[in-house]
Amino acid sequence: MKIISKIKNFLFNNHSVRQTVAKNTFWMAAGQIGSRLFRALIVIYAARILGAASYGVFSYVVGLAGFFTVLTDLGVKSTLTREVSQKPEKADSYFATAFWIKMGLLVITALLIIFVAPLFSRIEAAKALIPFVALLTTFDALREFSSAYFRGKEKMELDALLIIVANVSITIFGFVILTIFPTAKALTMTYILSAGTGALLGVYILKDKFVKVFKYFRKKLVKPILKASLPIAFLGILGVFMLNIDIVMLGFYEGAKEIGFYSASQKIVNLLYVIPSILAISTFPTISKFISKKNKKKTRELFEKSLTSSLLVAFPLAAGGAVVGDQLITFIYGAEYLPSASAFFFLILTPLLVFPGMFIGNYIFAHDKQKKIAPMVVAGAVINIVLNALLIPVWGIVGCALATIGAQIVYNGAILWLAKKIDHFEILRYLPNVLVGTLAMGVAILILKLLGIHVLINIFLGIGIYFLVLYLLGEETLGEIKKSFSGIK
Repeated sequence: MKIISKIKNFLFNNHSVRQTVAKNTFWMAAGQIGSRLFRALIVIYAARILGAASYGVFSYVVGLAGFFTVLTDLGVKSTLTREVSQKPEKADSYFATAFWIKMGLLVITALLIIFVAPLFSRIEAAKALIPFVALLTTFDALREFSSAYFRGKEKMELDALLIIVANVSITIFGFVILTIFPTAKALTMTYILSAGTGALLGVYILKDKFVKVFKYFRKKLVKPILKASLPIAFLGILGVFMLNIDIVMLGFYEGAKEIGFYSASQKIVNLLYVIPSILAISTFPTISKFISKKNKKKTRELFEKSLTSSLLVAFPLAAGGAVVGDQLITFIYGAEYLPSASAFFFLILTPLLVFPGMFIGNYIFAHDKQKKIAPMVVAGAVINIVLNALLIPVWGIVGCALATIGAQIVYNGAILWLAKKIDHFEILRYLPNVLVGTLAMGVAILILKLLGIHVLINIFLGIGIYFLVLYLLGEETLGEIKKSFSGIK
């Protein structure tokens, strides 16, 4: 019973910086990775039962609506997290004021999706689904609003609960509904039901906050919230643009089937993006506190450790995915989706840029320097469009993947330069062990692939080899992880 009490104390209370980050990371991992594994089941099932063309229609309509979804927030939730973290005494007022801003944005976004988004669609089958996506967007935005407050309070266990419930719901609803109605519309309804479940749970947990949104609304906070949020909104708009432009331009140059192939490979890579987002979200409130207290030493230490952790995962994912990508695509989606492997080979390299980029972006925002990122995002977006226009007609989905890499190099390279101007930090000196471990793992899984070992066995053996090499080399990051959980003994 004593060990159970210690585990509960570790997982539900905040004590030290290391323990709080470890606790938050645990819950974010449980929520994001665990729940997305559930979602992955329904994505795979849907892709198989619908076929590349119908699944491509669903991916297209979600991508098209994605251009408008950024308007549901305009950076409000990020500002809410930061302000609740730095000014806990004003948490109720920030929550109420941010809520009403959010509601206004939701109404505007829903109207734009319903009446404007169909005008941009060249795929007729997608137009009928667009109004339903407006409802999906609304539910998702409400759930994320509750999550933003939990993160500001460093209560990631509640954030994890919302995510898990939403994704378990999509699995249950998905298998039931798609078995009876194997259509793109049915898949859309499945997503709506799961998002609604998560949103309602968030409202229930925070019912004491929601019932006071009239009482604690402060008109004087509207302008400060919007002032802090609008630069993030601009970045968000461009970020969503970069995320969805590939699908939309593929729809212009190619067809629904090619979109299905590209989306299949993109789904796997996007799932991997959850890994750094977990730690980035977990460390953001703590880094914000250190910055507000002007503690440069602790800020730099935590930031460098976070960057190292992200690259420790990114390098083996990129190398391993490039080696076994074709086998993985076939295993997950079936032989019909094998053409996806060509795009996956390049997309799996993006974690090398995106993983550290998540931490760097949060670091800049915590310093309230987000305005300086805008030109960099614009440059990345323009390059993405130009490269898509040049490469998709020639190489199809491979050209689309290459355009994504080109845009990510420009954007993430630029924000790295900006972050180093804010405060000098080190990256390269932490990487030798990671590179050696990645090389050893890459050679091993290539040999195992040539020997005909099943892809899942190969992946697990590769993971084991990688971490064994890091352990033998005395990688410090592994020791830091061990120390973080030492309080449970």
